Amino acid sequence: MFKYKKTIYLALIIILICVLTYIKNNNYIFIYINPDNNTTVYPYISKASKEINSILDNSINTLKSYTTEAKIVYGNGYGSGFLKNNHTASDYDYGAGIYLGTYKYDGKNAYTIAEQIIKISTLYQSNLYSLVKNFSSEFYIQRLPAERVIGINEEANIDAKLIAKSIDEALKGKPYKMQIDNEIFFLLPNEVVLPNYNYVKLYNKDISYFNGYRKMLRELTVTIDYYIDILDTRTNKIHKISLISETAHGKRLYQPEFKYFVPNAYTSMKSFKHVKDIMPSLDDEKYFETRMINYYHHYTLNKYGNSKKSGSPLKSVKRLLQCTDIIAPILPDNIVEEIHKNVYEILESKTIALINDYYIANGILYNVTKSSSFYKDLEKDNQVSKLISDMELILTDMINDKNLSYKELKPLFDYQNLINKNKNNLNDLQPMLKEKFYPTVQYMEELMAKNIPDYSKIQVYTTYLNKVLETAGIYNIKFYKDRPNHIYVFKDNFTKHIKLTDFNKLDIINGSYTRIYNENTVFEFLDPKEFYGDTRDLNYGWIRYNPTKLQNAVYEEMKKQIIKDKRRYHLRIKAGLIRQNY
Repeated sequence: MFKYKKTIYLALIIILICVLTYIKNNNYIFIYINPDNNTTVYPYISKASKEINSILDNSINTLKSYTTEAKIVYGNGYGSGFLKNNHTASDYDYGAGIYLGTYKYDGKNAYTIAEQIIKISTLYQSNLYSLVKNFSSEFYIQRLPAERVIGINEEANIDAKLIAKSIDEALKGKPYKMQIDNEIFFLLPNEVVLPNYNYVKLYNKDISYFNGYRKMLRELTVTIDYYIDILDTRTNKIHKISLISETAHGKRLYQPEFKYFVPNAYTSMKSFKHVKDIMPSLDDEKYFETRMINYYHHYTLNKYGNSKKSGSPLKSVKRLLQCTDIIAPILPDNIVEEIHKNVYEILESKTIALINDYYIANGILYNVTKSSSFYKDLEKDNQVSKLISDMELILTDMINDKNLSYKELKPLFDYQNLINKNKNNLNDLQPMLKEKFYPTVQYMEELMAKNIPDYSKIQVYTTYLNKVLETAGIYNIKFYKDRPNHIYVFKDNFTKHIKLTDFNKLDIINGSYTRIYNENTVFEFLDPKEFYGDTRDLNYGWIRYNPTKLQNAVYEEMKKQIIKDKRRYHLRIKAGLIRQNY
């Protein structure tokens, strides 16, 4: 018997050693701040996170000949995949921080620094493109719209002038404004604008968030934040600078501190120091302001479920959940519970997940077939054919769903038949999709809204959240910019008390931390009943204007409760084993 015990103990020791070795080799670290994160997804996203981090790391090597200081500052996944009880995650959003080194400034060479910034940041993204295209077996990548590595072309020259002006302004040490594409950027002394920024759009066939998550070609969008140090040789002072990226239409991208209040997961220990250093800089006032800007941001995005061309109603549901969680400390507990219950029911719905999967797959098919070269890259591995096959499988699952009828699904089957008919010839598939894609998208959005239980409640809840803010004197204003330097203001019980000539003097905050008007903008009132456009063309802003004593008292209490909630936002580290069945 003793002999067997020794054998058992030896076996247990061997098993323990194997387990520890396995954990050491496969364990992946995730750092999160938002206490409302869904951390159960970490094991499922760890493989994709590890792969993209490896590519980001390898892309740094090309920069070493320009600056030996170049390094990865952080990597983080974010987006709706980290929402609790969400079975409708569509893709994987990823952010990375890249440090580009130190640049000497003498008060006259801002343009030279700007040229270097453009060359090095573009070189980094171009190298990333090459690595994915030529060496990655996990990802496919769309060609970058512009590669400006060799020299500075006319377009880059315009951008360099903007960057140079931004550098000169930033180093004066005061908050300042920059006009980019007719919008006004609000910038801090440690921020310099980086215009004409391009996302890195990847595709991966194995992105996952949970058991049963449908494996098909999905997007992985990488947003890169760049950082530099500027040494002012006149004072010998070093300025730590965040490059604030500008995308199409003058929108600014968010820096990491804004992402504290959305579901996210910083990956790898490289992120730890960066996040740890940023958090103390968010004093109470900055914390409150940043958290509220996130509310404005998600509310603005929520407008997409509120138009004649509705946009994905599912996005409205997700935005409502994020808006609710941001201001939850000032909401009655029963209201938060009610909203959570209704939203979670939608996010857990298998019917909605099916409709959303087809909706997403259809969008990806349309995007990848617009570019003949990218289509060919994918089809070398039969990825387009596989995507079309996945769409058929989704339709099969939909027809077996008790909540969906054949009559409802017939337009989608007819659409799928057209895809199958033309799939072997891209020259036929492209014009067919160009004609049929958008009507099909709109039909699916209507089908999704129809199958969301009590969908009308979503907008009722959203209106309620804004009414809560109004008690603190924070009012929502809707704008419609119909032509340069002319904006319609939607007239309501609040805006009618403001003089039109005062609007361009007011501090109105919107969800992009930009302003769409300037000193030359002419404002005109518009009755909402007279607006016949798509509400996705609206701009939303928030303002406190002549608040009453009661509103001021409520505002101070609101700020107090939200700042009090700050104690829940702490760094946490969680292990995420890479799933072998990924």
